[in-house]
Amino acid sequence: MNLQTAFGVVATLAAAAALIAVPFVADGYWLSLAIGIMNYTVLATAWALFSGPTRYVSLATVAFFGIGAYTVAVSGEHLAWPLVLLIALGIGLVVALIVGLSTLRLSGVYFVIFTFGLAELVRQLVTWYEVNRTHTLGRYVFVEITTGQIYWQLLALAVLVFAAGALVRRRVWAWRCA
Repeated sequence: MNLQTAFGVVATLAAAAALIAVPFVADGYWLSLAIGIMNYTVLATAWALFSGPTRYVSLATVAFFGIGAYTVAVSGEHLAWPLVLLIALGIGLVVALIVGLSTLRLSGVYFVIFTFGLAELVRQLVTWYEVNRTHTLGRYVFVEITTGQIYWQLLALAVLVFAAGALVRRRVWAWRCA
């Protein structure tokens, strides 16, 4: 191992230790800020994971985020947290498969318009359901986990998304070079 590689490994380990330690040293506002940063890091990286290799502009990321958030808001008070995450994952996966299969032939501006329409459709369906069925507008999310646990879950999700992005990038470059 050369000096540059060793420095990269040490820097990565130091950054990982600093990120893992955030809930121990930050509280209140700073931990909330870290959660927001981690949340947007995951969203932006997930968007780039799709839009980068395909060169399609997808505005549906917000729809999938909204579906997950609404699932947590509806079931978070009644079910155990791991089950809530699995349900949100399952619903998101089913919707992603349906959307993916229905957009296989779309490209260019048509794909952008469809994904924008999907995000708006999800918002309108949730609003209609809330107003007409539950007679409310908006929900609070109450869960039995701490803000530190939320941060660490987002950090783990960010690591997974970054790893998936590295794998996709490696595959895309291998495909382009072949």
